[in-house]
Amino acid sequence: MAQRILAIFAVVALAGVLVFAFFDDATHKPLAPQGDMLGMDSGESFRDYTARAEASLADAPADQPAFALLTFTQPLAPAEAADVLEPLGRVNAMIIALASPFDLPEPIAGETREDVFQRQLDRIAHSLSGVGNVPVPEGIDAVVAYDTGTALREVAADPAIITAEVLPPDAAWGRFGVRPVSAPGAPGE
Repeated sequence: MAQRILAIFAVVALAGVLVFAFFDDATHKPLAPQGDMLGMDSGESFRDYTARAEASLADAPADQPAFALLTFTQPLAPAEAADVLEPLGRVNAMIIALASPFDLPEPIAGETREDVFQRQLDRIAHSLSGVGNVPVPEGIDAVVAYDTGTALREVAADPAIITAEVLPPDAAWGRFGVRPVSAPGAPGE
């Protein structure tokens, strides 16, 4: 009889632990960004953001790769963006208007970055078809890229890029947030 009570108690305890684990935030919800952010702070002027971004670019270690938000002076077509970003080792995401970043794969054999950009724009256009009178984006406003400070400074010198903000080298993909940059002349600036 004691063994039967002990077995029932063990089953109830195990069920309680499983229910607790299911509702625990550590196992139930995705992890939040760990504090690093790219983009403009709430209420920050474009001038202040540009100064902060320039300082982060200047401080980026020459030989260590880091993530950077590269914002274009105007939306670029896939071919234009691919040309500007060609020297970079990795482009992780593209940003259109004020939307969240769209993750990007690296081009496979026989493809270029232009193909990757165009495929993502085509997917967005397909997802918007039939929604109504929603404008379909045709250009890329910004990207999140990953390369050394030297490579990022080289690309940031291109006149097509208005700002380049770099995170510390220890920032990990998926562990930082990205906020939009409102450049002069853009809605909201």
